[in-house]
Amino acid sequence: MKNINKSNKSGPKNTFTKKNEIPINKNISKSSSLFYPEKNKLLISVIIFIASFILYGNTISLKYALDDTIVITGNEFTKKGFDGIKEILSYDLFAGYFGKDQNMVSGGRYRPLSLITHAIEYQFFGENPAVSHFFNIILLAITGLLIFYIFNRLLIHYFKDNALKTPNWWISVPFATAILFIAHPVHTEVIANIKGRDEILTLLFSLSSLWFIIRWLETNKTGMLISAGLSFFLGLLSKENTLTFIAVIPLAAYYFMKFPLGRVLKGIIPLVIAAIVFFIIRQSVIGGKVSFLADDLMNNPFVEMNFMQKYSTILYTLGLYLKLLFFPHPLTYDYYPYHIPIINPSDIKALIPLLIYIAILVFAIIKIKKRNPYSFAILLYLTTLSITSNVFFPIGAFMNERFIYMSSLAFCFALSWFLFTDLPKMTNQTPSSKYLTLMIFGIILVLYTFKTRDRNRDWYDSKTLFLKDVEVSKNSAKGNALAGEYLIYEAKNNQNKTIRDSLLNQSIIYLNKAIEIYPKQIVALFNLAAAHYEKDRNYSQIIKTYKTILKYLPKEEKVYSNFISVINQSNNPDEKLKYYLEFLAIDSMRFDINFNIGIIMLHQKNDVKGSIPFLKKASEINPTYADAHLSLGEAYASIGLWADALNPLLEANRLKKATNAKLLQNIGIVYTNLRNNEKAKEYLKQAALLGN
Repeated sequence: MKNINKSNKSGPKNTFTKKNEIPINKNISKSSSLFYPEKNKLLISVIIFIASFILYGNTISLKYALDDTIVITGNEFTKKGFDGIKEILSYDLFAGYFGKDQNMVSGGRYRPLSLITHAIEYQFFGENPAVSHFFNIILLAITGLLIFYIFNRLLIHYFKDNALKTPNWWISVPFATAILFIAHPVHTEVIANIKGRDEILTLLFSLSSLWFIIRWLETNKTGMLISAGLSFFLGLLSKENTLTFIAVIPLAAYYFMKFPLGRVLKGIIPLVIAAIVFFIIRQSVIGGKVSFLADDLMNNPFVEMNFMQKYSTILYTLGLYLKLLFFPHPLTYDYYPYHIPIINPSDIKALIPLLIYIAILVFAIIKIKKRNPYSFAILLYLTTLSITSNVFFPIGAFMNERFIYMSSLAFCFALSWFLFTDLPKMTNQTPSSKYLTLMIFGIILVLYTFKTRDRNRDWYDSKTLFLKDVEVSKNSAKGNALAGEYLIYEAKNNQNKTIRDSLLNQSIIYLNKAIEIYPKQIVALFNLAAAHYEKDRNYSQIIKTYKTILKYLPKEEKVYSNFISVINQSNNPDEKLKYYLEFLAIDSMRFDINFNIGIIMLHQKNDVKGSIPFLKKASEINPTYADAHLSLGEAYASIGLWADALNPLLEANRLKKATNAKLLQNIGIVYTNLRNNEKAKEYLKQAALLGN
């Protein structure tokens, strides 16, 4: 040990050899297993890849689920393969699904990189979820390798004055951090859902930029800086969360590498340049779209809360994130209102997380000067969580498990540090302490493995996911609505009436629950009407549901078109007339409602005089609709009002361009009754010619 200390003091710190490598004492190199031997590189890589496939290999049999429709199966750009890449780069993230002219998300989203990878896969493999799941696992494994290499290099510097106390690589902090990260069940939403690739690529390229900065600090090679900037840019093209690594990288260098601040900040310059370039491109693509607070609970979950309730609820979600890191059960894709309830400031669910976050922040600040690893982990966690926390700006959701994919790295590092550094010290470095550490680590990995593989199965497809997670997120408006919707699809494809009715009954229960939680949930209301129609043509419930939608959207055309399509299938004219009149009371200027009332009264109720006001109004509202004029003329003619019948029939004939033999014949009859024989002969002759 004395020789080591002497050798470390010889020569100035942070100078460079002829090969531009940081001077590291040879004795330290040999004695410290953190300097992984070349022969172990392949072994480490193989273990991490095998671990990734053990944990997520069962996802290869999964289908598309949840938002995979938006980025793959329903995305116009992705499905063009290579030909769609230009459009992917030229439009908002959602343009390929919702349409180029649609801005479906406030503020816009420019995240083309993951879509490009999906387009490339589509070019070679078509719609093949197995391939996409396979590549997600590969990307996870590469992320695990980067985590190992990064923490390995960081701890080389951290331990360089005390290298002999570091453990072997297979029971080391870097290796444990990588394995815990790969295994943590909270990552299933990212890995098992193909759409989660944006999160995978974001962390992968963020870590890559950190790795290249570390190597630049060690070697002073310009190529490393260029690579760092490029990696950072690719991370931003994946998701904006990459920005947090502008703070994370200096923190890592400060806590572990002890390089001068000026030199570290110089290494950040390429990242800043990459960020500026990214935002210039982003601005040119999606324009001046800015975030705004929607008044829809599904897009602004805090809309029904006051200021104090909002931040109390945010504190509650921050507490849930910590809980999921320590105890990842139960898991759900659905944290929509009101699975996450409204929390008041006095609620212990807000106060406990507040105290915990204050405590860990104070600890982190106090321990900064001592470069305490837990302090680094806390700041890494808080920094990477900041963008998705809702604390600084709204993100349109309470929380999601994918939002802590990046932040969970801090937890995995802190847990590994405790198990393989502090726990042995607490047990006085006895031989049994190593076995205790390995036993605890092994138990955690076994539990993680079972939970991860089990949760993967829930992501088999959207129906499986929705029906499984609605049992966890029982008070979620969105979860209940989606479960109800997919049960309708399943019922439509089932020929067994008993099973079909059972599915529809359950669908109605879920949809009513969704509407009870959030009465303005329009899609759920439409689906509720559809469920009643499929089950027993319950017109009363269907109309009640449509009228509810019209309270919120009085001009919604889909309500009227659906209503007319449904009610016209009834064989009871009195029932039809009753509901049409109810809709007329909502909007008396609807052409379609007036026309259909007129037709029912004319042809089904034989109330000719009663039909005339409605048909006349319909023809006035929409004077270009020939059949309205035709029906009005026929009504007048049927009660002998020949003069009143003539003009509507002539207008109908003009609109139909004299191609309807029966109409021409009726006009001839009207002229006959008006004693205009010349005109009568003219029209009757035209009718005869068309008839032949």
